Amino acid sequence: MKRIIGFSLLVGVVLAATPCEACSHEPICLGECAYKHLLQAEDPQAQAEAYLLLAHAWAKGRLLEGVPRLIQETLKRVQADDSLAWHARVLLARTYYALGQRDSALLGYEQVAQAAEAYPFLQARAYLGLASAYVETEPLRAQGYAAQALEKAEKAGDPLLLALVENTLAYLAAQQGRLSQAIGAAQRAKAYLETLEAKPFSLLLDPPQEVYSAVLANLASLYAEKGEVDRARALYEEALARSRKAGDSLGIAHALIGLAGLYAQQKQPQKALNLLAAHQGLFLRLGYALRRAWLQTEAQAYIQAGRLGPALDAIQRWALEAEKEMRISQSSRLAELKVLSGLQAREAELMALQAQRRRERIFYAVGALLGLIAIGGLGYAVRQARRRAREEQAFREVIAQQSERLEEQARALERQNEELIRISEALTEALSTVQESYEAAKRLQRAILPPLERLVPGSAVYYQPMQEVSGDFYTAAVDPFSTRFFLAMGDCTGHGISGAILSGVVAATLQNLFLQNPAQPPLTLLRRALQAIRLVLQSDASGEALSVREGADVALLIADFREKCLHVGLAGRPVWVMHPQEGLTELSGGRRGLDSFTPPDYEFPQFTLPLPEEGTVYLFSDGVTDLLNAQGKKFGIQRLRAILEAERLSPPKKQLQALVAEVEAWRGKAQPNDDLTLLILPLAGLWEYARTRLQVKA
Repeated sequence: MKRIIGFSLLVGVVLAATPCEACSHEPICLGECAYKHLLQAEDPQAQAEAYLLLAHAWAKGRLLEGVPRLIQETLKRVQADDSLAWHARVLLARTYYALGQRDSALLGYEQVAQAAEAYPFLQARAYLGLASAYVETEPLRAQGYAAQALEKAEKAGDPLLLALVENTLAYLAAQQGRLSQAIGAAQRAKAYLETLEAKPFSLLLDPPQEVYSAVLANLASLYAEKGEVDRARALYEEALARSRKAGDSLGIAHALIGLAGLYAQQKQPQKALNLLAAHQGLFLRLGYALRRAWLQTEAQAYIQAGRLGPALDAIQRWALEAEKEMRISQSSRLAELKVLSGLQAREAELMALQAQRRRERIFYAVGALLGLIAIGGLGYAVRQARRRAREEQAFREVIAQQSERLEEQARALERQNEELIRISEALTEALSTVQESYEAAKRLQRAILPPLERLVPGSAVYYQPMQEVSGDFYTAAVDPFSTRFFLAMGDCTGHGISGAILSGVVAATLQNLFLQNPAQPPLTLLRRALQAIRLVLQSDASGEALSVREGADVALLIADFREKCLHVGLAGRPVWVMHPQEGLTELSGGRRGLDSFTPPDYEFPQFTLPLPEEGTVYLFSDGVTDLLNAQGKKFGIQRLRAILEAERLSPPKKQLQALVAEVEAWRGKAQPNDDLTLLILPLAGLWEYARTRLQVKA
């Protein structure tokens, strides 16, 4: 009989992947091919090769628990120093490592690395396995093993093996901060892969296409870390193009996730999100690990873009994927219990069969002793006994096979449970990242608010965001040449991160426009600010306005100490002025704010008032008057006016204490429904600031 496999499947001394005659695919196709090799093997050497080929097939199919038994069958049929024996030991070490038996794996790799002197390829593969095992825990030790692997790989002269070793050296160099050396090693790995020809590769190595994708991704990440973003992007795009040409969906997914991560690293989260969205159809075809990496990258991009709602949605989808995996694990467990119940039924049937055999034996023994059964009848009984013995043996074999399968499935279930634990830890870390982002935004917003209470003596500020950060703002600026002091308070659309971003844009715009021309009237400043903000809020490059109202209601003051007058410009928010004798005067804020619905030529209300050294100015957001209590009623303008008039002769800080006490009592246990901001500005404090800081004489 013609041998199906033999030394024609060897590259040097290493079992290689060549198409089989039955299916024109790899001989480890997990179909009948690998088993056919075993059935047709005639001598121990051919049987050893067939068992080793079958072990590779089981390893490829993740049936790892059965691989050691097949390797033992291989080792029984060849000499201890035969190339197939060393090949089998390397595969056994890889299997032990995948099963989590790290000590057994390291012992196997060490044995091959030290003793297989006649086979440098296998020595290099063993040293590479040792380096990979220590790469995270003991990088210096891993470096030594990788150097030895490189020496043996150069002696073996296999480009694919050399590429794997150089890529490992690149990773280790990057881990130790030697970025230039890491890039050099990764470039050499890429160069080795470019020299590969279309010929069989060792089954102990990953397929060249997967290795090429891994090398490109590693090299791209190194260039990204070095700051050469264009080269990194080009490498990711090259990996994407190669994967598309080969129809490799996994390679496409790896390249997409890496490229999206690069965009996120460049603070271009929208590009990352657009890239992932354009390939959303690929998501459902991916395995669980790649779907998890996809959702992680998507959540990070949403967080960078300040879109916490979609970010939390992505994290929730991540959790749903984990829950789905858990349900699949539970379904597998139920199937195992059904198999177990079937085994128990067969065991009961086997016990009944054994009892029947014992009764028959007694009967036949008595019949033989008494001589009451003819020889023909006795022969018939013997045949029946043998038939039942064969049935019993068949039952035992079925039970043994299904018990082994049940044990393998139980171990797989345990590994899935460990993966779910890791998923839970990753979700906790992602939620912690969201919270840290909120805290950072809160610190940043507090840092850019001016210290008004220190600038203007006697002033008081109440600033209370509804969430961690606020859509309200206040900003101040001064021009020492014209001795003009600028103060603005605004209430932007939205709350949280989106409101905080918009408030930062509006505050910076108002401050910059004032400093460009401090002498401009409030109406001019507000119109210029409206034009700038409308440009920011445009939906796209066409210049069309948004279909929803976005912007800010603003009140601003410009104190001119030379002219002794106070200029007031209002865009949707009022200003209250309290005179000790005249009482409270309200300056109406008009009907429009600085938003996408306001016409460019809108006449914003502006006022010019005397600037005496007595009196108080109040600026506040609608969060104060619209504050809801537990019954859903608003705090109201009249209640605010009554409190301020009752405290009109008190210092601003005491006025603020009285107001905050009333606000907290009104709200009670109800949750805040808006950001709260109130500025109390004494005119005497403004004049003191002008005299001490601007050297103005009253």
